[in-house]
Amino acid sequence: MVRRLVITALLAVAVVGIVVAFSGARRPSLQQTSVVRQVMPPSGDLDLRQVNVGVTLAAGYTGDLFVDGAQVPEDELHREPALYQITLQPRPGGQFNLGPGRHCASVRYWPLATPNDKRDSAPWCFNLH
Repeated sequence: MVRRLVITALLAVAVVGIVVAFSGARRPSLQQTSVVRQVMPPSGDLDLRQVNVGVTLAAGYTGDLFVDGAQVPEDELHREPALYQITLQPRPGGQFNLGPGRHCASVRYWPLATPNDKRDSAPWCFNLH
C-alpha cells in the first residue's frame, strides 16, 4: 500500500515536471512593426548555416540588411522587389559566410517614395549549427 502511494506521488511529480519544462520553452515574440512583415529565420531559432537570413517588408518599402551589426554589402544581397524581400546571399570568400553560433540581424527600411525617411527595425537573433 505504501509502495503504491510512493509510486503514484513520483508519477504525479514527473508529469508536473514535464508540463513545466515544456510550457517554459516558448519562443520570445518579436515586436514587429507594420512595415516588417516577416523575419528569417524567426527570432530564437536554431537552424542550419544554409538558412536564408532576411526580411519581407510591407508593399512600397525597401531597405538595407544588417547582420551582427554590420551592413551587408549590395553584392551579398538578393533583392526580390516584387515581394519586397531582402535576403543575405553570401558569396564564396565574402564577408558574410556565417559560422556556427549566435547571430543577430536587423533592417534599416524606408518608403520607396521618400528614401530619406529611414528607420531601424528591432534586431532578431538566432543560432546556427
